[in-house]
Amino acid sequence: MNFVLPDDCDRPRSDPSEDELDGLHFAAVIGGRRLYFAAIPSQARFRVTMARAWEMQTEALGSVIRLDTDMPGLRVCAPMEVEWADKHAEKIISEAVSVWRSIIRDCEAWEGN
Repeated sequence: MNFVLPDDCDRPRSDPSEDELDGLHFAAVIGGRRLYFAAIPSQARFRVTMARAWEMQTEALGSVIRLDTDMPGLRVCAPMEVEWADKHAEKIISEAVSVWRSIIRDCEAWEGN
């Protein structure tokens, strides 16, 4: 994964591509679909979009919210994907929490230097 730190982390970063200007972007394959997670600067949440292997575009799935709490959750905005998202919610949330924690550790380590 290629991490770009959110704007609220003071760590210097290389010149991001235009796609990375909103913050961190990463991908994971869950339930046979490639999900793209994008950080929203200064918010403890990721926007989630998805793509199927046979499609050349992505569509919004929703958001993983409350990443800075013990109760993160998945909010789905794609009505036709609710059943699929419910089936894979635990894995989607787990992946988002894992990356969130690595970002926080990286920021805290940088601030400690």
